[in-house]
Amino acid sequence: MALVPATITVNFTSNYTGNHRVCYRLGGVGPYDCTTIVACLGGGTPCSTTINVTVDDESCDDYVYDGYVQAVCEEEASLIGRVAWIATYTPTNACFSVAFTCVASDGSPSCPPFTLDADPDCGGGTVDVPTIPDGDTFSFCFPAGTTFAAPTDYTRVNGDTDCCTCNTITISAPTNPATTGIYFYQDCTTKQFVSGNLTTGDPDVVVCAIISSEGVEYNKSMSIAIGAVPCPV
Repeated sequence: MALVPATITVNFTSNYTGNHRVCYRLGGVGPYDCTTIVACLGGGTPCSTTINVTVDDESCDDYVYDGYVQAVCEEEASLIGRVAWIATYTPTNACFSVAFTCVASDGSPSCPPFTLDADPDCGGGTVDVPTIPDGDTFSFCFPAGTTFAAPTDYTRVNGDTDCCTCNTITISAPTNPATTGIYFYQDCTTKQFVSGNLTTGDPDVVVCAIISSEGVEYNKSMSIAIGAVPCPV
């Protein structure tokens, strides 16, 4: 998440001399915020004001604001004299996908665990990856412009996900008796890197994850099933 300030500039023609309320809301639901008042000359002259808002520049969704301008001589609850407007903000600093592939050295069946301490993932938080089977590939999403070297025994290339496509995944506990294994994924909504433990006999973990971000620890007989329907709905 990358919260940044933004402004909405509302330009309109004023026919009334005096104060006008400029109301707005996000997403077309809920009450309007009508605290913005601007004085206009009236008589068909241009009038303008700005509204300060905060947006997430790494969001997958546009911010759509709707509102209206109305002379304050009308009651706020009145529909008379309202001039509607709409404004859309499209996030510009979208995340990009990086794919890591385990290429084990010296004939090893797995790659060692690694940690990225520079807090680079889109949702923030350190990335801790457990021992991964040789040949496995997983992807994480990072802020645009992030640079770092591939961990030992891994290759890294630009991934093929847009970081906004997500699927429900079901992670099952190890089948080996009395075994605990590590799983990981990147959360679809928060973009946070998530890891956890499952022990034989534990119930399945069902989450909405960025596509291709999931993985499990080597040699722990854990499994991941990918749902057929994208999430969230």
